[in-house]
Amino acid sequence: MARVGKFIVRDSDIDRVKLELITFFKDNPGTVDSAEKISLRLGRSKEEVQEALEQLATHGICYKVPSRPEPIYMYYPSAQILKRISELAPNMDYNTQLQLVNRLLARRPSE
Repeated sequence: MARVGKFIVRDSDIDRVKLELITFFKDNPGTVDSAEKISLRLGRSKEEVQEALEQLATHGICYKVPSRPEPIYMYYPSAQILKRISELAPNMDYNTQLQLVNRLLARRPSE
């Protein structure tokens, strides 16, 4: 048995990789990275992390950004900011948008 928020869940009902990813994103809300780099931080294989990230992205928990050479993933609040920036400044290049998101997320609430 494990506790997830207010709920007690059977171990068989928990996808450990997804749970680790959700916890990772919660603890690192400004993360914008590839599945490979996230897998290194979690100590998991790239394949299992990639599969779990795809499923989390499908359910709107994180956001997948197609890029080269591989897609990057970000926690949903970061994705919302990036989406809004792209709507407000559609001609801003993608790397500049990411830098702006990272700066905004790094700011302290009093700034």
